[in-house]
Amino acid sequence: MVYQGEAFCPGHVTAFFEVVENSDPRRMGSRGAGLCLSLGVRTVARVREASRPSIETFVNEKRARADVTRSVVTSLVGSERYEIKILSDSPLPVAQGFGVSAAAALSTALAIDDALSLGRPREDLVTAAHVAEVEARTGLGDVVPASMGGMDLRLEPGAPGHADVRKFDVDEDLLLAVLGPEMPTRAVLQDARKVAAISRSGGACVRDFAREPTFERLFDLGNRFAEETDLAGVRVREVTRAIRMFGRGAMAMLGNSVFATGDRDQLASILVKVGTVLRCEVENKGAHVV
Repeated sequence: MVYQGEAFCPGHVTAFFEVVENSDPRRMGSRGAGLCLSLGVRTVARVREASRPSIETFVNEKRARADVTRSVVTSLVGSERYEIKILSDSPLPVAQGFGVSAAAALSTALAIDDALSLGRPREDLVTAAHVAEVEARTGLGDVVPASMGGMDLRLEPGAPGHADVRKFDVDEDLLLAVLGPEMPTRAVLQDARKVAAISRSGGACVRDFAREPTFERLFDLGNRFAEETDLAGVRVREVTRAIRMFGRGAMAMLGNSVFATGDRDQLASILVKVGTVLRCEVENKGAHVV
């Protein structure tokens, strides 16, 4: 007999952040702020009992290594003898700051729990996804806000029970634009000088945003953070400046990409000339079983 579960997790963009290291992955993560996206990852988990356990992962119908996803599955099913297929689909590109690995991990956790009727507390499923993500260094702060939706202010890092995240519902349209090659999060986080600059600027931005947590302020501080840390390349800087006449834009951390809001038609006419453009909205509903 085949058991099946399905779940969706929104993507997530971070405007600024501060790295917080800890030997306990449940306490490790980032302080920062960002937005959840109506585009994300939809995952189907198919499970059946088998004499030889196995895990196969597919992304957009292609077999993929998906180490973070596999780690989540292993943490939830342990040594049980199951043949498991994880099929994830998403229109969002990877390694461009859209929280795809986090969304895949959390949607997988929810789908596995649904398929096997495990009845795990939601906090445990979110924790499993968070731990898998931070241990792989593919992200630090996307899982918990993606579980909640909306605009987030992450005052303390980590998984549920450790994190302090404030959610703000926002009814706004967004444009996403990919302007250059992938920017793997792991590579940035391995550079000690970059991490130091990120944490100095990110910590200040978090404190400023906490005093005025508005949608508009998120973009203003995101631009300040991108320039102070020198994370934004030439094209990202040029694009964020060019769209100021018609709205606001900021770099999606960490990617050669931007997220923008304002006059969608005018913004799209600018962005389509320099990159791949996706339209979405702020998603105020967090990850959920479908």
